Amino acid sequence: MDLEEIERHTRDALPGWSGADLDLAVIEKGGSGRLFVRVVDPGAGRSLIAMHYGLDRADNARFAAVTDFLNRHGIAAPAILARREDLRLLWVEDLGETDLGHLADADWASSRRPAYESALRTVFPLHRFAEAAAPADLPELERPFDASLYEWEQSYFLTHYVERFHSPDAAARLREHPSFAALADELGSLPRALVHRDFQSTNVMLRDGGAWLIDYQGLRWGLPEYDLASMVYDPYSEFAPQETAELVDFYFALKTEAGDTESRAAYERRLVQCATQRLMQALGAYGFLGEVKGKREFLAHIPTAKRRLRELSGKDGGLAVLVEMLG
Repeated sequence: MDLEEIERHTRDALPGWSGADLDLAVIEKGGSGRLFVRVVDPGAGRSLIAMHYGLDRADNARFAAVTDFLNRHGIAAPAILARREDLRLLWVEDLGETDLGHLADADWASSRRPAYESALRTVFPLHRFAEAAAPADLPELERPFDASLYEWEQSYFLTHYVERFHSPDAAARLREHPSFAALADELGSLPRALVHRDFQSTNVMLRDGGAWLIDYQGLRWGLPEYDLASMVYDPYSEFAPQETAELVDFYFALKTEAGDTESRAAYERRLVQCATQRLMQALGAYGFLGEVKGKREFLAHIPTAKRRLRELSGKDGGLAVLVEMLG
């Protein structure tokens, strides 16, 4: 769908915008196969985002229903202003242009830390929805995290990262190592809650002093620590070890305040396990997007993800077998 069509449909779908002099600009974002366009009405000082999506990924079609669910439950997400699902076109609230990644060079204590804590506060209510007591208005979700999905992530890592950037022989050896299946089985056996699934810096917008979620169409049942790991071990961002520790402490305090009595040791071990899974998935994605899809910009994030996975491999819950390969 081109910009001329989007402008015409915008005027039709939003009567208050029909006679305005509109400016349209494509927003470059991620690898999801969706088109985002910022539609600006300069005369009225307002804007919105038009999103056109394809059906090559099933989660794209779930965006509207998941948005409605989040809005109903007071979890900060953009409102849908109009929809033409027959055209696979939505108009959503414009949350601005500042995501957590834009704070990369900001002062930690006065700027970055409060923003990241706000992001964790925003996602935390989502994590309080337990699968054992699922809300009645829950929309259809993506496939839950179970042992088979963790195994798929591991295979994605071995195929698109290890084979491409190390060697097929290394990938074959790792496929046979029992620690991979043990990690998948252990994580797959734990009680699940709702998770964002891609909770990283570019998917949290900052507006009006608070954090707002975007790109949550992959919502599913999983482990909250997978979301936490996606944020605090995010390859798109750099953290000093003490900064990571402060965010890990902050999330544990949220759990404690909510009445969770789990030990700190069990929490930290599961976080390392989830971070290991998440970083393997990310490395697989960077290899696939960079080498197969030709989106070479994703390859720039491999060194950070590799370094973090190497660091985790030496911790309780990590995959020690990766230490030698990752150097």
